[in-house]
Amino acid sequence: MALREEMLEMLYSTCVEEEVCEISGDLTVAFSLCKMNRSNVYIVAENDLHTYVRLFKSYGLNVHRVVCARSKEFQRVDDVDIVSPEDLLTDMTPRKFFFVFPDAADGKFFETQAADIPAADIPNLNFFVTPYNAQRLNLNSVEKFDANSMFYYQSHKRELMELFDSLADETSKRALFHYVESYVRNCVYRGEQNPTMCKYFFGSKNEQLYKHLDGEVWINCGANTGDTVFQYLSFDFKPKKIYAFEGDTEIYGRMLNNLKLLPSDKRALVEPINKFVDESTNFKKILAGNKCTLLNADIEGAELPFLHATERIIRADRPVIAICLYHLKEDLLTVPQFLQSICTDYVWYMRKYTPYVGSLKKVHELLFYAVPVERSFITPPVSADRVS
Repeated sequence: MALREEMLEMLYSTCVEEEVCEISGDLTVAFSLCKMNRSNVYIVAENDLHTYVRLFKSYGLNVHRVVCARSKEFQRVDDVDIVSPEDLLTDMTPRKFFFVFPDAADGKFFETQAADIPAADIPNLNFFVTPYNAQRLNLNSVEKFDANSMFYYQSHKRELMELFDSLADETSKRALFHYVESYVRNCVYRGEQNPTMCKYFFGSKNEQLYKHLDGEVWINCGANTGDTVFQYLSFDFKPKKIYAFEGDTEIYGRMLNNLKLLPSDKRALVEPINKFVDESTNFKKILAGNKCTLLNADIEGAELPFLHATERIIRADRPVIAICLYHLKEDLLTVPQFLQSICTDYVWYMRKYTPYVGSLKKVHELLFYAVPVERSFITPPVSADRVS
């Protein structure tokens, strides 16, 4: 069976109802209190934010805010704002009800390095609970059966097939097939994977996805501790400038320490920037006349807002774009759809890289590449309405 027909058969032979997650015990008590009191719910957590927000909303609760001690690359979860613990001291919202999850609780109501914030200091607080069974809700971290993603992909067959047909080569199509398969058939990712050190720059060790330039100007968003900068420079490329964005202050500090280890000539090429990219980011000032030629992002689910923030650069400078698709289930469609709506004469690739230890289903590290035709080694496929 040809891969395209196999993709269609997989999507159309799977039928699943939208995910239902049952609650019990203290969560049932707390959810019921929230509904009776028409409470404004605050979720205090550091991880699995989308899982918590969607679960609570599925029970009809009004999720008003998400509270995180550490800064995130994104400012909203679905349509819910993320705030810091300090913001709670001046938040006058009535009928607050807090759910404090284990990754954010350590014996006290909430604690940060800057300040201890006891419940008594928070205006208009009605209740707070620390669910004993909260660990069972961490669907993303334990990667068990994910009917929510299965339902989403099964409900977007046409869009998935449009993406499939737009991809430039068979390797990309296989990566998409096996990624969707891992959710639809609830299995480990069974396709080929490339060394993670090649991420953003190559497919396999010897596969060039685009023509590398001398004098490349690279916006590296989610630079972390500088690991990808070091990888890039180890390939002996000759960039003009690397703008390394990292919003988390602690991680940014570690990146600065690592950059000191670079030879002086290479260190001079890197401009570290401690900032989360958003619509207010002044790229014209940052680039200082340079034309962006390479753009990437691995920012924990904020990839689409990042692309909106850099749309002017993408349209004007035509960079190669390498962007992660695996953080949110919607990203598999919405990120390519947005890029394909603003980029003309581009070629589209998908590559899967080896995930880090702990990814049980091996679905992490899926990347989408948008390559201008003048920098591509492959002619783009002829457009045709082939969706069944």
